[in-house]
Amino acid sequence: MPGKGSKDKLKEGTRNLLDKVGTAGDGFCVFLGAGASKAVGLPTMKELGDLLSQKISKIGEKELSKFLGEIINVLKSETGNGITIEKVLEMLYHVHFLMEKREGKISLRLGEIGDVNTQLLTSSIDFIKEIIWKECHLIDPLKLKTYQDFLECFMGEFGRIRKLNIFTTNWDFAVEMTCDELKFKCVDGFIGIFDAFEKFSVFDEPPGELFRTVYLHKLHGSLNWMLEEKDGGLRKKANWQEIDSCAPKRFMVFPIPSKTGEILGYPYADLISRFSDALKRLHPLLLVIGYNFTDTHITAKITTMLKDNERSNLFIVDPCLKLDEVSGALGINAEKDARVTLLQTDFTEFANILKELSTHE
Repeated sequence: MPGKGSKDKLKEGTRNLLDKVGTAGDGFCVFLGAGASKAVGLPTMKELGDLLSQKISKIGEKELSKFLGEIINVLKSETGNGITIEKVLEMLYHVHFLMEKREGKISLRLGEIGDVNTQLLTSSIDFIKEIIWKECHLIDPLKLKTYQDFLECFMGEFGRIRKLNIFTTNWDFAVEMTCDELKFKCVDGFIGIFDAFEKFSVFDEPPGELFRTVYLHKLHGSLNWMLEEKDGGLRKKANWQEIDSCAPKRFMVFPIPSKTGEILGYPYADLISRFSDALKRLHPLLLVIGYNFTDTHITAKITTMLKDNERSNLFIVDPCLKLDEVSGALGINAEKDARVTLLQTDFTEFANILKELSTHE
């Protein structure tokens, strides 16, 4: 919790954000990282990585256990500290892509594993997806208050906007559940009810005048997105029993390699392109919550926004980040750039300040 002095600074920064929302219009968008999901009791990517490390020793298949252990050791040797579950998935997808596309012409030895094959890679990915599914798909509706306060302050009865673009790397359903609770329309790129199919052009359709609309772009996939084996199409499942019966093998969660999206071009390329377009508005205003700027394919878009548009503004909400870390990640001098504001607090405290300012002003 911030002290009294920092609380005043947080209020000042939040008030400044609210003032700019009016000028930005459609240029205002929100980016939610794992720190936002923490507010509803879900684990961070780092915590999921730690859980994976604990679970591999209990895997019945020794070869799978050894292989994932070696992958984790390689990543730890590169970072010097803990790893995230996304980084493990990213490496597995990299190797799987190379071996599959080269039709067995590439052989790989890793530690004590003398023959890494596609079956071993697939089993590893499925095992990780099981962990993600178990830990992330259930949210207690009573824990949605932070999300509800946040959206109501911007889009409620006395809010400043009726349409909001939200981009996120989170796989969970916190935004969708909150929209249902608040009776906001949520456009997520799919058409249909029981077996919705992908149609990202729905993002381009204007909202109805009577509806407060959240346009939700899940850049790294979702726990209810399924890739159909028969036609390769992307479906969103609404029936939990149906998801349980086919999870985790088919649901789509995909951390993307740092510089390119060649491994999983669809649907990632469409979604990241929309994020890039959103930052090219006349007065782009980006609010980033609970994100540590580790994905260079995302941070590059934010850097471009700041470098190409003097009227752009970036607000960051995170209790741990420092401005010099933001500078290093974005390749700018955030300490001296008046367009960059860092609010060192968590999502819940930020939502409380938003609510306080919205109620009294």
